Amino acid sequence: MFVCEYSLTFISVKKMKKDLSKRQNEIIHISLKLIAEKGIQGLTIKNLANEIGVVESAIYRHFKNKFEILNTILETIRENSVTDNFDKNVNTLEQLAEGWENHFKIFASFPALVSVIFSEDLFQNETSLLNKTKEIMQKSIKDLTSIIKHGQKKDEIRSDIKAEYLALMLIGSIRMFVKQWKMSDYSYDLRKRGNILINSLKQLLKPIDE
Repeated sequence: MFVCEYSLTFISVKKMKKDLSKRQNEIIHISLKLIAEKGIQGLTIKNLANEIGVVESAIYRHFKNKFEILNTILETIRENSVTDNFDKNVNTLEQLAEGWENHFKIFASFPALVSVIFSEDLFQNETSLLNKTKEIMQKSIKDLTSIIKHGQKKDEIRSDIKAEYLALMLIGSIRMFVKQWKMSDYSYDLRKRGNILINSLKQLLKPIDE
């Protein structure tokens, strides 16, 4: 359902952009592997070439530089940050909880995504990457706000706080929670602790008269 900053439906990374060649998809996968092992700074054309077993010029035939690779990863995330699977006939809180569970499941399976999505500070000198992360964040806030408003109209989500502020609080909580996991070197079960957070967020969102 959803993933990324929050309401994102990130591709299962096995399903990358259709307009990429087989070799480009391979380079993307190896890039995520390198980021997971060495951090985002470990993503270099030299390391990529060594990992794949080709000369560096072979990488440059598919991507101009590592920033284009990162841009492609972010663009894939942005394109898949949709809410098409949101069912207005199903309880809003339960769908949000399902989305958060999927969110933690994907990050737990692909920790490298955390390094890419939350690396805006490293992108300050690379305008295209910085703008892409801003787009993802803005879309996340917009989509989540829309979902919350729908839940408020159905009396499934508290309406004493504006949807926009609830969206910011939720995204901030999820973001800090995942960053904390990253700073601990992924030392605990994100999904297990995530379930505790999800239950807390559901309590926060319930109408106040319940």
